[in-house]
Amino acid sequence: MFLKQIVMASLIAVVASATYGQSVFDMPKLFPQHRQYLSEFVTALQKGNLLAAETAARTAVKLFPNDANWHYNVACVCAKSQRIDEALVWLRKAVDLGFRDARQLQEDTDLIALRQQAAFGELLKQVQALAGSKQQNATLRSAQADVLAVGAELTVTPQNTQWNWDPNQGGYMTTLLQQVGDRTVAAERYQGPYAELIQPWLREGTAAGNAGDLYVNRDEDRTQVSYEAFPGLTPVVYSDEAQFAKAHVGAANGLFSSGVTTYPTVGLSSLSLANTLFWRSLPRLITTEAQADVLSFRLAAANQLYVYDASSDYSAQHQADLLTALTTQFIVSGSQMGTDTDVKAKAERLTSLILAGLAAMRPETKQAMLQRGLLVPTMQMLLRQHVKGSKGYCTPTAHPTVFDVDCIDGEGFIQVAHALKPAQLPVSFQIAARYETMPRQYIDYFDAPQSERISDTPWSIKRVVRGKEKTRKLTVAAQTVERGVTYQWFVVNGLEEKIRIRSLTKDNALVTLEVDYHGAYEQEGFKKRHVDLACVALRDGKPASAPCFVSFRYLANERRTYDAKGRIQQIDYTVPSTGFVYEDPALSAFKNWRDDYQYDGAGRLMGWTRTTSTGTQVEFDAYGRHILDKHPNGKPKRVVKVSYMPRVDAKSNAVTSPAIELLQADTEHMLTL
Repeated sequence: MFLKQIVMASLIAVVASATYGQSVFDMPKLFPQHRQYLSEFVTALQKGNLLAAETAARTAVKLFPNDANWHYNVACVCAKSQRIDEALVWLRKAVDLGFRDARQLQEDTDLIALRQQAAFGELLKQVQALAGSKQQNATLRSAQADVLAVGAELTVTPQNTQWNWDPNQGGYMTTLLQQVGDRTVAAERYQGPYAELIQPWLREGTAAGNAGDLYVNRDEDRTQVSYEAFPGLTPVVYSDEAQFAKAHVGAANGLFSSGVTTYPTVGLSSLSLANTLFWRSLPRLITTEAQADVLSFRLAAANQLYVYDASSDYSAQHQADLLTALTTQFIVSGSQMGTDTDVKAKAERLTSLILAGLAAMRPETKQAMLQRGLLVPTMQMLLRQHVKGSKGYCTPTAHPTVFDVDCIDGEGFIQVAHALKPAQLPVSFQIAARYETMPRQYIDYFDAPQSERISDTPWSIKRVVRGKEKTRKLTVAAQTVERGVTYQWFVVNGLEEKIRIRSLTKDNALVTLEVDYHGAYEQEGFKKRHVDLACVALRDGKPASAPCFVSFRYLANERRTYDAKGRIQQIDYTVPSTGFVYEDPALSAFKNWRDDYQYDGAGRLMGWTRTTSTGTQVEFDAYGRHILDKHPNGKPKRVVKVSYMPRVDAKSNAVTSPAIELLQADTEHMLTL
């Protein structure tokens, strides 16, 4: 079955141009559906459920009617179901649409039922004859690179943009270009921040300037960086077709590449989702969606740095922090103090400062930085080194939740960027979760998500705490190819008395993090919901690296009580007397009940009693089953499994009342014990 190639080689190919009214710019919206159907298809095949596999494949064909791969998959399912004539029709359509893998046809065991058919032999000969021709599959058609002069305007079009279909790392566009021309510019043309410092360096050749750098605006110029002040900077604009598909706004969705290497890119967006049940800033959107978070890492590792405004979720004026986690995969702009009215201007100034930092770098340092994929870690490191009032790099003050440009020592930032030598670039390292236990759905928690894992990338680990255990434990490993590196872990956000970092190796490369339950807590006048621990790499002769973060997100729509032994006693999900508490509906739905837990003499959980807002009480056993009847000794006699379904309230404003409520109902799975 072509599934083998979908999972391996085929989907690593790219897509561009129109497919039955679809273009590459429609893919950001369509690809999640494709990934869903692929998951359903794979799962069904693994379980031997051919009907479900065929349903998924046929649905995908409707989504991508000119895609050869999905037609091939339908053909395979039909062949396995012994529907020979139907399978041949689908296979012939796949070949007509550009299927060209003769070896796959010959070796695919799912097509055994077709091997003796004369029509199959004819199709095989046709594919063998066309095997050397250019791939014709409409959804796997490659783009052509645009050739343009350094500093000239780059327009993102269907012709120069392609789609990456890799189901594991894909889901993004790549715009191809070849920059040509002289990269030297007159020093006097530079009019960006700290021109009085940078112009002399440009004149003497010790500053790299911005020639070859790209600038992307993704909020329809609601923020306006004066890119003309950075000579040689290439502004990116989007074609009418891209704008019609809204592929030009919001979180970044693509790379800019020569086909071999990517171009250094700085981007900016102050947009947020508003007037929706899932309103949020771009930083909250990215860090609560696994695929978006993985994509943000993919872009950052390819020297693409984006600045996103978080003002709708981080308000100094209201002392509220609704963000999910800290990250170094992009820059989060905001206001740490005072009014939030100038947040867009601050985002513009912060982006301009970063462009100035790139211009100030020495040519050899900038070249080494880009070759190693260190643009984002280097800028993150420099910004964190120059937070005003910082009490040290490995302290919370150097790692704010949002970067307020007024709290950055801009001149120091530029001076250090210029003085940085290749040997002083930050250590490149990664972190990975090594051991943890996950809670059980419908026993330890009731929301729809299947675990506490939000996402894992090499630079960040994000968890939402759902389980009932008082202490969340996670063993994490840090690793790098560089020698002589040690690591330092420290708390950025969270209550120190509730956090323990236990080192398992002398170099701190392996640690176990123990975090006691926080819930929504207050710190330095802010109501916070995320606990963030940072890890930085240290090596003699180099400054501390940009941090990697491990974040634990606590839910604000519940209040917990633990006993002296750390056992859960009560979780109250109802609206408190002080009023409704907003929680991100992508993380947790509102539950209009309170659970009180019971234990036996040995301390084992026996179950819990649920009290609804109307006062009705329902008893559950330790496995989350509704107790219908009991034995004389009080033990459950008849139980029934319970299901939980979300109910969307379209009339809710998702601010002062719940947007999604979780409802419970008994199922037909009744047991007698």
